[in-house]
Amino acid sequence: MGIFTTREIALFIYVVILIIYLLLHKKFKSIVMPVIKAALHIKLVIPFLIVLAFAALFVYVCTYLPFWDWIYIKDIVLWVFFAGVPICFNATSRNLENNYFKNILIDNLKFTALTEFITGTFTFHIIAELILQPVLFIFVILQATAKQKTDSVKKIIDGLIGITGIIIIFLTIKSAIDSFDDIQYIDILVGLLLPIVLSVFYLPMAYFFAVYAKYDVLFFRMSFRENKNKKQKIIHRCKVICACKLSYKKICKFLNEYSQKMYVNMNENDFDVMINDFRKSQKTFID
Repeated sequence: MGIFTTREIALFIYVVILIIYLLLHKKFKSIVMPVIKAALHIKLVIPFLIVLAFAALFVYVCTYLPFWDWIYIKDIVLWVFFAGVPICFNATSRNLENNYFKNILIDNLKFTALTEFITGTFTFHIIAELILQPVLFIFVILQATAKQKTDSVKKIIDGLIGITGIIIIFLTIKSAIDSFDDIQYIDILVGLLLPIVLSVFYLPMAYFFAVYAKYDVLFFRMSFRENKNKKQKIIHRCKVICACKLSYKKICKFLNEYSQKMYVNMNENDFDVMINDFRKSQKTFID
């Protein structure tokens, strides 16, 4: 079926049906329109475009690799929209002081494990996939609600899910064996490595988003403890940036411990003393 697998085509068909169904209901329009307007806010659009530009840069670099094939664009696009964008945007709302890189990588591996079935290499006939998708969706719902059921019901649900999983694995292995002569091992290897490479590639951007967001919060809080002199505000922010630089931990420390010491009529000398105290506290501070 070309660049798209039968599994992806089946999912696309159901998504289109769901969207059409929802669009026919007026209540859905009244709920989704405010969400769309909020999503189109400039503070969300610009970071989203930056993420896409980063993906375009990644593709541009990859085109110079000897094994590059444009068929990989699909995997890159799926990863960017369903993993890259969440990784970067979630970085602005999480506490990244502890195990930042580890948490990001673990979250992405969870995504990879979750979507491995969706973008699997070995799929079934389109009719089988159209039947399989609703069945799996029902099992996911049952598993999500199983905790609220009795132990006997939970065991039955877990048993059904386990049997279904074994059947799918068996059929997938059979499909792999049947298509053994047609397997493109390089494509499979690239497909497995792409999420890992993209995760590493996007980590600096996620970190930049986190730093920017934390600075935004810091400067917003500082504005309540400063006078309306714009020039003085700019000077304060420059001094804070020079002291914290791109260290997320230093920004958090200044936000939590030193921004509270500011007051509206604070003169420049007192502000400089506070900045110097902050710098001295960083001598033994491990970034």
